[in-house]
Formats: sequence, structure tokens, C-alpha cells
Amino acid sequence: MAADFTSKSELARHFIQCYLAARDGLAALGILRSERHLQADYAEWLVAEHLHLHLATSKVQSVYDALDAQGLTYQIKSRIVQHLAQSTSFDFVAVGKPFNYLVCVFFSRRLEVLAIMRVPYQVVSELGSHTGTTFRFRWNRRTANDPRIERIVWQEQAYSLDAPLINEKSTRDENEPD
Repeated sequence: MAADFTSKSELARHFIQCYLAARDGLAALGILRSERHLQADYAEWLVAEHLHLHLATSKVQSVYDALDAQGLTYQIKSRIVQHLAQSTSFDFVAVGKPFNYLVCVFFSRRLEVLAIMRVPYQVVSELGSHTGTTFRFRWNRRTANDPRIERIVWQEQAYSLDAPLINEKSTRDENEPD
């Protein structure tokens, strides 16, 4: 039994060292900017690179994550989904401090980009709803078909109107960091 634990412990230490080396490398590339989950920082970096945005220097402020050359503000949020027909939500502490756009990034479990959408603040405000403690913008069939939502990146094979909408608590919970 002790030998089994020892070999598992050594293997765990090896993978932890690989993980830490990968985090150091991603930080050196400017992708990881905080001690948050990789998913959130990676989504912000991807969107900033793709849309030529400037990431906010302070990770503490919650009004926006990035600015464009015209000074428009972007709130960037991401979720891991099985497919784009899966229902999920993007939550805000408050939506009273407006930003110009919400950018939603949908990742596969391997952090492959399935979709990036740009949603004007007015649409977020109109289609979202207040919960007890947050403001929630729901991604579902209604929002997926709203013509005011711009599909910047869209992997068609990752979306099927015939696919059942899934509302899994585990998917929502693992995506809390942004």
C-alpha cells in the first residue's frame, strides 16, 4: 500500500511540476495575467488578440476587461460547454455599470474555441434577468437566434438545433471564475 502511494505521489509531483512550468510559460506569453483559472485569462487574451483590444491593467475592477481604439469597453466571459446548443449563463455582480459589449467565449473541455459572440450592452440588459444577488444573461435558443448578437467565431458543427438543450449544474459550477 505504501509503495502504491509513493509511486502515485511521485507521479503527482511530476504532473504538478509540468503544470507549474506550463503556467510560467503562459504567463511569459502574456496569456495568464492572474492566479485565476486558465479559462478566464485565456478567453480575455484570445478576444483581445482577435479584436485588437487593450486588456485592462487592473484585474480588480469589474466594469470592463478590455478597451478598443475608440474607447469602447468590453466585458469578456467564458464557459465550457459540450456543444453550442447547451444552455448556460453569464453572470454579473451588477449590470448597473454599463460596458459597451459583452463578449461570450464558448470553449470545449479542451479549451478549443467553439464560438465567440459580441453582444451589445442594450441586448444584455434587455434579455438578461436579475436573480437574488446577480444579473444573469442566459445563453439559450432564443438568444442564439437573436440577430443583434454578432457571431465573430462560430463552429457550425458545434451547434445543432436538433440537439437537446442541457442545463447542467456541474457545467455552470466549473465555470465560475470569470
